[in-house]
Amino acid sequence: MAKRFDVVLLGPTGVTGREVARYLAERAPELDVRWAVAGRDEARVRASVEGLASAPVDVLHADTSDATSIDAVARSTRVVANLVGPYARHGEVVYAACARHGTHEIDLTGEIDWLRTMIDRYDGSARASGAKLVPTAGFEALPFDLGALLAARTVHERSGEGVTAVDVAVTITPEGRLAAISDAVSGGTFTSGVELLKRGPGRATTDAYFLDPPEAAGIGAYDLGARRHPGTGQWLAPMFPSAFLNPPIAHRSAALLRQGGDRTFAASYRYREGIAVGAMAGGPKLPGAEPVLAVTMAALQGGFGLLTRAPGAVRGPVADALLRFGPKAGEGPRPETLDAWHYRLDVRATTTGGSTADVVVEARGHPGYKSTATMVGEAALVLADGGEMLPEGSGFLTPATALGTELLDRFAPAGVTFRVTG
Repeated sequence: MAKRFDVVLLGPTGVTGREVARYLAERAPELDVRWAVAGRDEARVRASVEGLASAPVDVLHADTSDATSIDAVARSTRVVANLVGPYARHGEVVYAACARHGTHEIDLTGEIDWLRTMIDRYDGSARASGAKLVPTAGFEALPFDLGALLAARTVHERSGEGVTAVDVAVTITPEGRLAAISDAVSGGTFTSGVELLKRGPGRATTDAYFLDPPEAAGIGAYDLGARRHPGTGQWLAPMFPSAFLNPPIAHRSAALLRQGGDRTFAASYRYREGIAVGAMAGGPKLPGAEPVLAVTMAALQGGFGLLTRAPGAVRGPVADALLRFGPKAGEGPRPETLDAWHYRLDVRATTTGGSTADVVVEARGHPGYKSTATMVGEAALVLADGGEMLPEGSGFLTPATALGTELLDRFAPAGVTFRVTG
C-alpha cells in the first residue's frame, strides 16, 4: 500500500509539539515533503496549526488509547514524529504499529527503564519490517550522539585506532534569569522524570550500558563525579535535569556499530559528559568556586540516583510532592524567549593509542523547547527523504546509527551545526 504522507506529527498541541509543527510548516514545502498532523482532539489539533507558514496536508484522528487509530496513522506515512508523552503511558502502541508496518518513528522519550522493555519487545519485529525506531532524538540525545560519532569517526580515520573515550562539555547560555523551573525544564520532561522515580528504574540509574544489545553489552556505571573536561579544562557537573539519558544512548550506538562490523569504537569504549558550571547563569565569580559548585551538583544527582533505588514507600510520597509543586505538562517559558537561548558542546574523542579529535556542536534556541523541536522535526524529514545517504539498519536505533554523519549539514536550518576543530 502506498504511503499518503512522508511525515505525520503525532501530538502537535503541546509546547514542543507546536514548535515542531511550526518548523515542519516552514521546511516541508522547501523539500516537497507531504506532512500531516494527528491527535485525539481534532478541534485542538486544528487550532494548533492555524496561522502556520503552510498548512499540513491533512488532520488525522489518533488516540493512543485506541490502537486502531494509531495503526491507521502508521499505515499512512513513512515517518511518525511522536510528541505524545509521557511515553511510558502512551508510547508502546505507537512503537507496535510502526514496527508492524515498517514505518520509521522518532520521539523524545527519556524513560530509559521503559525503553529497555520496548527494545526487548519490538526490536525484532521492527528489524523484520525495516522500521527505524529512533527514541531520545531531541536535546537528549541527538546532538550528543551525533557529535560523539563525528569525533570518533574523525580520529579513527586519522589513526586507524579504536576509540576508547568520548567526553562532552556542555555550555548553556539562557535568556536572562530563570524565573521558574519550567523556564529550564518542560512540564512533560519533569513528569516523565517523576514517573521514573515512582517506578523505581532499577539498573537504568546504575548501568551506563543498560541499552546495549545483550550479546554486545559493555560494563560500567555512570560517572557522576565533578571533574575537568580534557579538552577545554572546564569544571563539569553531571547533566541537568538528568544524568541518566545520554550515556546509555551513546553506548548503544557504539555497541550497534561494533555488532555490524564497524571498528570505530573499541570494546572498552566509555562515554562521559557534563555541564560546564562556570558558564551557568548566575555562575560563581569567586576564585575556586567552580569546583565547589560542580561537587555540589554531583552530590545532588548522586542523591537522586540513590532515591530511585529506595523502597516504594519512600519514592511514592516524594514523587507525589514533586508532581504537586513542579511544572505541569504543557507548561513552558514565554514563546518570545525561546530563540534567545543557545548552547555549545565541546566533544573530545580519544583512541587506544592516545590520539584525539575535537568537535564543536553549536545550537540556537532553548534546549528543551525550541532546539529539541527543530532537531526532531529535521530528523523526521531526514528519515523521510534521506534515501541511500542514511545508514543501513532497522529496529531500535539511536540518532547516530539511524542518521549517521553524511547528512549533518541538514541540521543547519534547525539551528544546529557540527564542525571538526582539532
